[in-house]
Amino acid sequence: MNLRLFRKAQLAFICVFLSTGCVFAQPPGKTLIVVAHPDDEYYFAATVYRMAVELGGRVDEFIITNGEGGFRYSTLGEPYYRKSLTVEAIGRKELPAIRRKEAINAGKVLGIQKHFFLGQKDERFTTDEEEGPNHGWNSALITARIATLLKRGHYKYVFSVLPRSTTHGHHQAATALAAHAIQTLPDNLRPVLLGFDTDADDYVPSPQAEKDERWTSSYAYTFDRTTAFGFHNSLTYQIVVDWMIAEHKSQGLLQTMVNKDPKEYMWVDLESALEAQAGASLLFHLLRTDGVHDGKPQ
Repeated sequence: MNLRLFRKAQLAFICVFLSTGCVFAQPPGKTLIVVAHPDDEYYFAATVYRMAVELGGRVDEFIITNGEGGFRYSTLGEPYYRKSLTVEAIGRKELPAIRRKEAINAGKVLGIQKHFFLGQKDERFTTDEEEGPNHGWNSALITARIATLLKRGHYKYVFSVLPRSTTHGHHQAATALAAHAIQTLPDNLRPVLLGFDTDADDYVPSPQAEKDERWTSSYAYTFDRTTAFGFHNSLTYQIVVDWMIAEHKSQGLLQTMVNKDPKEYMWVDLESALEAQAGASLLFHLLRTDGVHDGKPQ
């Protein structure tokens, strides 16, 4: 028997105790990551590893930009790739291919099976959500591609970065476009959208979205990267995150995040799907490991 099929067969007989009793756990439903840049999987790296590698779930990644704006942080990558990547003209020419390969390698660490690269322009850092869509992004194309993938792939969950007004504008835009794409689908095909952050502060909508009540105000679940596992509990999920970081060698600023954020926090887009909270809660139960608390501390 194929090892992957055997693993799934084993998982089907794992008993998970929920508040309603004992049920047979299946691998998590298919998940699509929707992000702006090739290294944004950092925000949910440990959760993805748990889902894809340990629970046998299918996780794919949709990356909107080519990451060329990262030339500003490529000092460490210059001797490694033997290219003057911090020179803007050279960096913008060379980085799209380099960062594409880095994303694929990082995906191998996390168990991501397939990557979809859209190659939109990555101009610069900004906290303006409209920066990307107004300067080089084809928003209609992005939305259509996401919607097509969701419809054809029957994804149950979408992971993106929580769209705080203080975070990168491209992150905000990517999540907004994912949410819009979901809303174009029939009710029965809409996945649950989860917003991730490594900061536990309550979500506060931006001024232009002050009436937006789609996101839970506080996080619904946390995955602890410091949770121990393996022989004699000698490993932690933080090691997995560090491996993922190490694959993005062209991005020196990302390397400063090693061992920095101990937890991944998840918010639920309550408007994304019918019974979104129930669907998210099911996933949270599957993600549980010894030492990882189910939901917020009481």
